[in-house]
Amino acid sequence: MKKALILSISSLMVIAFLSSCGDGQVKSDTTVSSSGSDYAIDSINKQVKDFYIDGFPGGSAQLNNNENLEKMKNIVSRVKPLIDQIPDGYAMQITGHCADYDSAAKQKSVSTARAKKVYDELKKAGANESKMTYKGVGTDEPIPGVDGKDPSQRRVSFKAIKK
Repeated sequence: MKKALILSISSLMVIAFLSSCGDGQVKSDTTVSSSGSDYAIDSINKQVKDFYIDGFPGGSAQLNNNENLEKMKNIVSRVKPLIDQIPDGYAMQITGHCADYDSAAKQKSVSTARAKKVYDELKKAGANESKMTYKGVGTDEPIPGVDGKDPSQRRVSFKAIKK
């Protein structure tokens, strides 16, 4: 009985070993992987996707409320190290936004001033200018599902982009 049990277990082990060896063919992976730079940019963008500096008064690029100024300093301190990690050929785009008031020209001007304000704060914090860019988009990139006139549309956002 003992010999039969040992023989059965041995047979199962041999069968398991042989089946794990396969047919000897090497299979190649046909999945295209992202380059290291793309992976780094994706990682940075995941980190900054929820970073917004808001609290801007209508028609202004100035943050007067201490709480909003502290929030901007906090975000700047979190974005600056990410800018340092951006690979060559990419930059952190700082984008200013507006709520849907006034004319399109005024919206563009104010949103650009908001983005420049944050750009200047990052520069003061030591962020590399060649790894940053800024632009104002007025009301062209609203927060989805939020009314265009809502004050939360008055913000600055971040995204790493190819230069």
